[in-house]
Amino acid sequence: LMKDLQDVTDADLVNVNVLSIGAIFIIILLIFKSISLPIILVAVIEFAIMLNMAIPYYQGTSLPFVASIVIGCIQLGATVDYAILMTSRYQKERGFGKSKKESIAIAHKTSMKSIVISGCSFFAATFGVGLYTQVDMIGSITNLLSRGAVISTLVVLLVLPAMFMIFDPLICHTSIGFAKKKTAEEKK
Repeated sequence: LMKDLQDVTDADLVNVNVLSIGAIFIIILLIFKSISLPIILVAVIEFAIMLNMAIPYYQGTSLPFVASIVIGCIQLGATVDYAILMTSRYQKERGFGKSKKESIAIAHKTSMKSIVISGCSFFAATFGVGLYTQVDMIGSITNLLSRGAVISTLVVLLVLPAMFMIFDPLICHTSIGFAKKKTAEEKK
């Protein structure tokens, strides 16, 4: 029975991940009217998920067979909001014609508090359950979720601004509502 469940879960993992990523991709595409931003935002959060799932592997910890599906969906859905918050402000500042550095700095500064509070709240809610549950599966999953909240918060605060810096020209050319003209500072 367990072998059958694991086989079904392995097939479901691929399908669920593709559907989750596809749904988030379409939502971001429609919200930001951009081809490049959904790829960047989903890649940043998927990177955080891979980091989260790598930790038990390197620790030699075994996980319940459903952990991959649960973590992939919940961490993606719950933490992509952090990236969307920062991206919204970055888009707004670029739309005002500010340089990429200035736009990223403003977006980072203004959204950091909200992202940290949200990440800490997600961490606290899931970590508490992980400490007190008597069910190993629930404890494993909630511990993964709490660690995933911290990892996603750090990745959005540290990696996403770097992605904006690197891919700013691509983002501006493949998005509606971003600055198309280079400022005098960027030409230097």
